[in-house]
Order: sequence, then structure tokens, then C-alpha cells
Amino acid sequence: MPSDLPSELIRWFQNMQRTLDRLAQVTEQQNKLHAMVARLVRENGELREEMDNLRNMVIRLTDQRAETAQALRGLTAYVTAVRDEVMRRSREGTSSE
Repeated sequence: MPSDLPSELIRWFQNMQRTLDRLAQVTEQQNKLHAMVARLVRENGELREEMDNLRNMVIRLTDQRAETAQALRGLTAYVTAVRDEVMRRSREGTSSE
């Protein structure tokens, strides 16, 4: 048995221990990364859903704005007609006196 065999075995065990420690660290990092990816995928889905909700809201608000504009145009036309009628009657009442 060579005299340096015990020191070689000790060095081999130390290297194996470092390798196993590093493997444990890499495994822990990988587990953290997998958890992070899962969280990001979930958040991405939530954000996509929120974007769809916001798009639908924009469509509804745009439709409501168009309906409101149409109602205001109708109201403006009605108020203008009433004003014109009041002005006409006022002129007719003034001119007949």
C-alpha cells in the first residue's frame, strides 16, 4: 500500500464533499428558479386576463361615449328647436303689438 494513499483518499473525499455541496446549492437554486418561473407564469396569466378586462372596458366606455354623444346631439337639436320656437313666438308677439 503506497504511503500517499491515505492522503489521496482524504483529498478524494474532500473533493467529493465539495462536489456534493455544490450539487446541493445548484439543486436549491434550480428549485428556487422553478418556483419563480411558476409564479411568473401565473402572474403573466393574471396580467393577460387583466388586459382582456381592460380592453373590454375600453370597448364599453367607447360605446357609452358614442351613445352619450348621440344623446347630446339629440338634446342639442331639441333645445335649439325650442329656442328657435320661443324666438319666433317672441318676434311674432312683438310684431303684432
